[in-house]
Amino acid sequence: MQNEPNPSPPSTPRERNVLLLDLSKSMLAPLPESEEGRPPRQKIEVARTAVFRILQDASESGSLFGLVTFTEVVRVPVPLAEIHRENLPYIENLISMLAPSGRSAIWDAIAVGADLLRSGTDGVRGNLVLVTDGWDNASQRFDVRPTPDGPLPEGRIDLVPYILPANSRLSFRLIGIGSGAERDKGVDAGSMHGLLSQMETRAQAIGLAPAFGYQEVTTGSALFAQMVHAFIDVGYDDDLPIEDLHPEELARHAASAARALKEPQQHATVGRIKAAHEAARADSADGFHESPELEIGVLGVAGGPPAYLKERYGPLGEVVEAYLQGQYDVALERLARAQAVLPRVTYHYWEARIQYARHAIVEAARSLLVAWGEAEKLPATTQAAVLRRLAMLQARMQNDKETETLVRFIDTTEHSLSSNGTHSRERVMGLFSKLLELRGTYQLTRIAGTDDLQDAALRHEAAVEEVFGLLQDARLDLASSGAAVEGALDFIEICLAEMR
Repeated sequence: MQNEPNPSPPSTPRERNVLLLDLSKSMLAPLPESEEGRPPRQKIEVARTAVFRILQDASESGSLFGLVTFTEVVRVPVPLAEIHRENLPYIENLISMLAPSGRSAIWDAIAVGADLLRSGTDGVRGNLVLVTDGWDNASQRFDVRPTPDGPLPEGRIDLVPYILPANSRLSFRLIGIGSGAERDKGVDAGSMHGLLSQMETRAQAIGLAPAFGYQEVTTGSALFAQMVHAFIDVGYDDDLPIEDLHPEELARHAASAARALKEPQQHATVGRIKAAHEAARADSADGFHESPELEIGVLGVAGGPPAYLKERYGPLGEVVEAYLQGQYDVALERLARAQAVLPRVTYHYWEARIQYARHAIVEAARSLLVAWGEAEKLPATTQAAVLRRLAMLQARMQNDKETETLVRFIDTTEHSLSSNGTHSRERVMGLFSKLLELRGTYQLTRIAGTDDLQDAALRHEAAVEEVFGLLQDARLDLASSGAAVEGALDFIEICLAEMR
């Protein structure tokens, strides 16, 4: 008898990205540059350049990409599909001919973008990015309620439930050009905040972890960076993809990370990470938060600097380019020139990183201390990821391999699962938060008196068992989510065993 062929494992779903681009007449207006001496460029010119870069990345990564444009009419010049390199010249020529005119049917465009991401009974799934500089003044079919319970204009369809039906996994990001305090002076910030607030409420009603963001830009370089960053993430140096680790390596890393949880005094930085995770989970249900994108990730060096570094990140890209080439004095000079346009936490993080590379340990420690203070002013929903990057740098400066391993695995996991859908990412990151909580109950077993020791040990063991139970539930629920999820769950399980 011939052996039955083994069924091929399910493939990991590819990223599904749709960009909604405003082509109203106001997109012909100029945008200033962030650096003196650089001439302003038209909004549409900057946006076209960003689309070219996004298309190039999509052709290399294999992710699916679609483009929706809108004036008073909504069009789909690039349907959602894989972008093949041989088709790039044709698509780029099509993009170059996009000409702004007329008004803005923003709500109708969002609905069309959601239709491209609609997946049968699975709802709307993928990443939707809206770039606009105006107010909705031309939609014919869809509208957003003025308040959650407010009336819709007669004959209009409520946009929010339409783009978030049951079973959806939608990430929505809004990039607003200009300041919309007055009509025709920029994006309608009030209506956009209202849309996002109603999307938050709808997401909670259908059990979807919100993944919605809003960013206003006022310069050409900021518009380019935000559009491209919406589709391109930044890797880290010394990355070890979880799914590529040999089981023995995974076990060794997990055992090292567990030591950072078991020795609070020696690994004090972990306490900050734990507090930030708890605050983020508590704050995520409190509604929408506007916060800037903070470009403070440690860029990978394998094979040289990432492509398009200066184009992608503007002044910061020039700093990091010099840093990666080992030109640390040049990097500091460029950082000083860029200080006015960088978030303070970003500036001080890179100052610390460059000074550490120069072996100026005292200066690096001072800058990192300021960065910690600036990071703690951020909203809780933004703070956790920023603090993890600061913690990795601090751990390296203190030669604390255990803390660096723990924080790196948490950070790498979130980065690896960014394309796995919100459900997988939130489930696994929730387990990491629970793992960090065990740090407290373990410490009680170390400081309890003789009479209280048994009680403290029992409470800690019960806490460990609770996390084990959650872990097993996650294994069943996420069984087909891919090697990155499986590796992260194995890592957590080994840490739990070490915490007994």
